[in-house]
Amino acid sequence: MVDKSKDLDLIPAIAPAKDEVASYRRSSRSDAPKQSNFNGLLVFTIALMAIMMGVGGYTLWEVQNKLAQANALLEQGQKNIRDLEDRLAATGTDVSKTLQEMKEQQKTNVSEIDKLWGVSYRQNRPKIQELESSIAKLRERDKALDTQIGNQVASVNKVTSRFDTFSNDMVELRQSLIQDNEEMTTQVSMVRSQIQDQATIVEGNRRNVTALQNRMKDAEEAIEVIDKYRAQTNRKLVDLETRIQQQAGTAP
Repeated sequence: MVDKSKDLDLIPAIAPAKDEVASYRRSSRSDAPKQSNFNGLLVFTIALMAIMMGVGGYTLWEVQNKLAQANALLEQGQKNIRDLEDRLAATGTDVSKTLQEMKEQQKTNVSEIDKLWGVSYRQNRPKIQELESSIAKLRERDKALDTQIGNQVASVNKVTSRFDTFSNDMVELRQSLIQDNEEMTTQVSMVRSQIQDQATIVEGNRRNVTALQNRMKDAEEAIEVIDKYRAQTNRKLVDLETRIQQQAGTAP
């Protein structure tokens, strides 16, 4: 037990750097086997205490069985007394003789009870003394474990303090990231608003282009009508000119 305490005293302090998370994790992994040895010792002690409690429980069970037997004998004696009283009332037997028999039976019962108690005491006393000795040893081991646990708690408190410092740094970093994110969100919202404005302008231009296309189509249709009308007019002029020439050629 002392050797294990010395080994546990040699456990190095876990000292992760404040600004390096990876270093802290490596330190935690390097100390895990030593913490596991301490946990194994604690489990062994608890298991030993459970075994001793089981032995004590078994001893108590034996004592209770002896008491149950004694109570059964006493109850049987009382029952015999009641039976004798009933018989006396029915047959008129000599009361003094019956009472003497009852007293003898009661003495016999008391003697049997004393014997049972003596046997139980002689059998269980060494076990009880052994249990008391084991409990005393366990208490001494508990004191040693308390010392070891105190050392472990001190180491854990140091690690906890460093972890709290690291957590505070992480909180500050998170707040900084949140602030940067809010600024970025504001900028994205502004750009999105500008894009929406540009989209509105583009949509207006698209409608204007569509209107211009419709107007061009109407103009082309009008030009086509005019061209057809011009062609008809030209044909009429040519026909008229031909007739005039024909009439001029046939004139005297």
